[in-house]
Amino acid sequence: MLKNYFKIAWRNLLKNKLFSFINIIGLAIGIGCCVLIFIYVENELSYDTFNENADRICRVTSVVYQEKKEEHFAPTSPITVQKIQDGFPEVEKIVRLTFSGRLITYKDKTFYDTKTLFADSTFFDIFSFPLLDGSAQKALVAPYSLVVTEKIAKKYFGKESPVGKILKLDTLTVMVTGVMKDIPLNSHINFDCLVSRSTLFEMNKGESTWRDDHEKNWLNCNAYSYLLLKNKVDVKNFETKVNKYLTIETAGLKKDIGMWMNVAVQPILDIHLKSKMEHEFRGTKNSDISYVYIFSATAFLILLIACCNFINLSTAKSLNRSKEIGLRKVIGANRAQLISQFLGESVLFTLIASVLSFLLVLLFLPVFNSFIETKLEFSRSIAWLYLAIIFSVGLLAGLYPALLMSSFAPIRSLKGKISHGIADIIFRKGLVVFQFSIAIVLIIVTTLILRQLDFIQNRNIGLNKDQVLTIELRGIGPQKGDVLVKELSKNPKVLSTSLTNFTFKGIPNITVLPEGFAQTELTGCAVISVDEDFLKTMQIEVLEGRNFSKDYSTDINEAFIVNEAAVKEFRWKTPKEAIGKKVEWAFGKNGKIIGVVKDFNFASMKENVKPLLIHIFKHWHGTVIARLKTDNLTSTMKEIEATFKTVAGDAPFKATFMEDDFNALYQSEKNMRSVLSTFTFLAVLVACLGLFGLATFTIKQRFREIGIRKVLGSSVSDIVRLLSKDFLKLVVISFLIASPVAWYAMHKWLQNYAFRIDIGAWVFIISGSLALLIAFLTVSTQAIKAAIANPVKSLRTE
Repeated sequence: MLKNYFKIAWRNLLKNKLFSFINIIGLAIGIGCCVLIFIYVENELSYDTFNENADRICRVTSVVYQEKKEEHFAPTSPITVQKIQDGFPEVEKIVRLTFSGRLITYKDKTFYDTKTLFADSTFFDIFSFPLLDGSAQKALVAPYSLVVTEKIAKKYFGKESPVGKILKLDTLTVMVTGVMKDIPLNSHINFDCLVSRSTLFEMNKGESTWRDDHEKNWLNCNAYSYLLLKNKVDVKNFETKVNKYLTIETAGLKKDIGMWMNVAVQPILDIHLKSKMEHEFRGTKNSDISYVYIFSATAFLILLIACCNFINLSTAKSLNRSKEIGLRKVIGANRAQLISQFLGESVLFTLIASVLSFLLVLLFLPVFNSFIETKLEFSRSIAWLYLAIIFSVGLLAGLYPALLMSSFAPIRSLKGKISHGIADIIFRKGLVVFQFSIAIVLIIVTTLILRQLDFIQNRNIGLNKDQVLTIELRGIGPQKGDVLVKELSKNPKVLSTSLTNFTFKGIPNITVLPEGFAQTELTGCAVISVDEDFLKTMQIEVLEGRNFSKDYSTDINEAFIVNEAAVKEFRWKTPKEAIGKKVEWAFGKNGKIIGVVKDFNFASMKENVKPLLIHIFKHWHGTVIARLKTDNLTSTMKEIEATFKTVAGDAPFKATFMEDDFNALYQSEKNMRSVLSTFTFLAVLVACLGLFGLATFTIKQRFREIGIRKVLGSSVSDIVRLLSKDFLKLVVISFLIASPVAWYAMHKWLQNYAFRIDIGAWVFIISGSLALLIAFLTVSTQAIKAAIANPVKSLRTE
């Protein structure tokens, strides 16, 4: 019997080539989208799951409270997590990671791009990074111990055994005590080398105040801190208990300077998708759980559209099989057997579509990877996904047609008197409305995302980031930075240069005491160091006062510039009133405000512009920025690199355009735009395939009516209008349903941005018009074909 069912299904597939093609292609696109998104979601959800104790590892992050505000940072002070370990039996172990800016040298070769962390000896007890050589218990215990990754071991030592080798960490001598496997791509922690944290104590043992300033200072938030909790600890309750304890512990701090510390305890599995704090772990990009939801929903909706096509077309052409159904019932087939037969056909269609979709995924996975800038691969779970799709989609898409067709009465079926009832027609129209509602929602959403990104990229952010090159000075020191600036200034293609630590990748937050604040009212503030040419190079407008100047010798030690947000935050009424106000900076500089600049965005536009303090502090100068002429950039870059090599010797030339750094802040949004645009196109395509198939069937049913109308004098345009209007009405209804849904979704999404577009009515009008146009073009191709057909031929058609 199964063989007979398969044979009938195959014959039907070949007999109705157009409908079979539409069904299979639509399902293949829908299934392909689902599989691609599944691979993406599986990868996103896999971050840090390789740790054996992932369910017990948490990161401790800082919440710094002041009287009227609170700030959240990913790193904490070393004392914070130490106090937590000492005060709570729920904590099994802790580890603290601190970035090192020191360069590693082996023999005569310096490695400028090595990412090094200081780590507690418990590192390998908490994280599951296997050691290939060395002891996990001892590798990071002794001072001046170093563990390298497999990749770095090959890079530094080639085929030699790394353990026992001596390297230089700037002036320090360190010994390799272990080699670990390379960091998995799905780790939120990324580094090349680990140095024992005991090295910090040993190298600073001569400084009597170092421990108090660094290890015991609550506000010295420079360590990424992790806890290994004992089994079955409720993280939220634990966080509440810890914060009550820390509020008491930092009560003295609150009394003295008006600040106190709390923490947020994040499960490690939440960091990649749910953490949006300032100063996240360098070199890794956190994603957003909302994108996982959006992509998943989009893929699911496209698959639903494809299923709707199958249901609609199968139901519409069910009348063509009424005699076959009647005959089967007469010779003894019961309803359950008929349902099985039609469900089997549906599964067969889905199976063929799945094979085709697999080929599509193989073809487009590299393109998808380039869209979202990652390296997604097939996993074993894809086989289970396909199996689930084949049966679930096959049953979902085939159930209604199977139930409908198996309900035909045998005598009426054999006489050809079966017709579609009102409920059946309304159901099919409802499916078309559902399909186009999804398509219109996606069109509106994609349009608004494109507009928001365009707004971000082209908005005047208060400085001119175009044609500004940022050159790293790592390893060559501030003195050579001065030389480099002088040499670059001689190049006529370089308009201006400046030394600074300003970057869109993150700005330090330091405590300050502005004039008018009590000694117990210290406040946190973003601080950058610049030279006298920074404002000119970045074209930042001075609202009041003046810029730094070499004509004023006191500017280096006593002068500050603030932005408008700082004037407001520091409770100074106007920029003019701010001039001359005193400011105490936490690192020992006391000075006065000499200028106020217009607010400019130095972080993501998801945030309002924060208070900013600008001053000259040469120890911080880590980059040279150069504004270039727009013509012949390739040649200019070569000349700048040559100048850099002359000054910096072997140090690598690392330069990026500031505009690229700015755009990198919105990489997630750009990824979403690319993927969503593609999926929107596919959703519209699949919906139109279904509409095309349905229009073809409907027009074929009215072929005789069309012939009569032509004989009676109807023109081609009359017939096209008649045949198209029913479908266009459905698109209009879809638009009315889709518009409020899309508006609500985008209104919620735009709330993530402090600077955002308005949702104008024109977006809805254009999107609705576009959907109508696409639907009209889809239907009219068949309508025109029917309208220009010979009426005699039409009248002969039964």
